[in-house]
Amino acid sequence: MKSLIPITLIPIYILCALSSCIVPESTHVKPTFHLLSKTTFDQNQTTTSSVYTKEGNNSQHGHPFFLRQIELPYYLQENRIVNRPRQGEIEFRENDRWGEPLIEGIGRVVGLNLSQILNSPFYSVYPHRKKIGANWEISITIIRFENVSNHEVLLEASWEIFNMNFKNGTYPFRSGKVNNLDSVQASRGADSIIKDEVVALSDSLGVLSQLICRSIVSSNL
Repeated sequence: MKSLIPITLIPIYILCALSSCIVPESTHVKPTFHLLSKTTFDQNQTTTSSVYTKEGNNSQHGHPFFLRQIELPYYLQENRIVNRPRQGEIEFRENDRWGEPLIEGIGRVVGLNLSQILNSPFYSVYPHRKKIGANWEISITIIRFENVSNHEVLLEASWEIFNMNFKNGTYPFRSGKVNNLDSVQASRGADSIIKDEVVALSDSLGVLSQLICRSIVSSNL
């Protein structure tokens, strides 16, 4: 004799079937993408570009330059923003990321800064090709570029500048290092903490740009 399902149990079976089709709510958090920004320098921080006289035409060229590919340590090539809570340890922020490769972002910002300080609209930055007439090539190696403890950011880098006006090719004309620890200026709102860190990192690139420009201008070449 066939067994029959009691009528009273039918609603329970229906609820069980429906509950198996329910998709759980996603816990995924959409990441925020950040960009470095150029520094706005006042008139005292910029330098008047050199004036070159061409036959029948006077034009202001400043210091035309080419910024080579920025060299980064491997861990900074991630698009996730790095935090260093203590010595020898790093954290990758899953929800805060760079909106462009950091190699290109640093190059873009330093190029804009140098162009502004040197009053030189004629420049090029990797990955673009070097423009004809560039008098200088600049190489930058980033060693540290991240938030560290106590709400500070650290930029540690070295740089070289090459003069292009020599018949035998280029060679390192001047070089230098920077180890800049900058405080993060906190703005209102807990959601702005990472934004404030990015602003501080951008400001540190302004410091680096000024050091490079002083070497170029003081060369008198």
